[in-house]
Amino acid sequence: MVWTDLRRHAPQVEMIRRAVERGRIAHAYLFLGPDGIGKRLTAHRLAQSLFCQRIPDEQLDACGECPACRQMLAGTHPDLLTIGCPEGKRELPLPLILGPEDNRGREGLLHDLSLHPMNAARRIAIIDDADKMNEESANALLKTLEEPPPGAILFLISPSLETLLPTIRSRCQKVQFAPLTDDELSGLLVELGWESDSAAADAIAALSEGSLATARQLLDPQLRKLRDQLLALLEQPEVSSVSLADELIALIDEIASDIPQQRQVAGWLLRFAIDHYRRTIEVGLSGVQDCGPTWNALLAHTGGDVLEASDLAAAAIDRCVLADLHVQQMMPVPLCIEGWADDLSRIHRGGVPLLT
Repeated sequence: MVWTDLRRHAPQVEMIRRAVERGRIAHAYLFLGPDGIGKRLTAHRLAQSLFCQRIPDEQLDACGECPACRQMLAGTHPDLLTIGCPEGKRELPLPLILGPEDNRGREGLLHDLSLHPMNAARRIAIIDDADKMNEESANALLKTLEEPPPGAILFLISPSLETLLPTIRSRCQKVQFAPLTDDELSGLLVELGWESDSAAADAIAALSEGSLATARQLLDPQLRKLRDQLLALLEQPEVSSVSLADELIALIDEIASDIPQQRQVAGWLLRFAIDHYRRTIEVGLSGVQDCGPTWNALLAHTGGDVLEASDLAAAAIDRCVLADLHVQQMMPVPLCIEGWADDLSRIHRGGVPLLT
């Protein structure tokens, strides 16, 4: 009953249900997969199913009506403990796990998890952003993973294994979640009322890499304005490096108030550009009559050679990827955009820059 909107993750839920049925549920699960695909919601629904007072544990479902279910839906169940990285922080603070320094070990998640359950037969902890634990936080959690309190279950949520200590990985049962398909994501955007136009929902889904969280970011009117302005500039008969750089840098400054935000917006800009050139290649090689202004311009500069035009578009993609790498490596955003715009202008004139 509680799994209707999480049908895509039925195999993961069924695996845990079989473990519960056999009395072999793990004390710690590591949910892995991209952000915004339902990992945290799945953990929350699993907790509700295990707390439900009407449906047996082995069925791993919830009635939605008993006192425990009502507490879960209201976010007030005393035996569910949740922590995550606070907004604006890059690391999961140690006090959330062990308590503040002046009361360490007598507050925090691990202390609360060790207490006797108040309303249920167990206590459940959900650690969102587990990948943002520093070494001190991870080591603090390690002892609980080795010797968990009786009946306690932990769900750790992370996009990947790489950022977690090997000792954490080895003590959790790993559950991999797949990204949403474009069709699923597009349908969800309409179903949730976030986007009423199905064509717009399809376009957002194609850029979101299977993540509902990413799709929601792309609904930001400022990001849409950035994408529209970028496409208008790239679809000119002649792409001017000066206009391209100046207008986009001004728009990034308008959207983002600080350097970290500027890097994030620049990342979106480059992702939009990559998607544009990918679509240009697909349409250009499809043989349709009207392939769009970018393809027509590339084709004109190659004397009508389709393969050479597609090579130029591929070179543009490579240059976008390189610019994104430079942004991630903390190079100044305006400098990255200026160099990128200069090379794109050269590509649109039929030349391929040397990528370094």
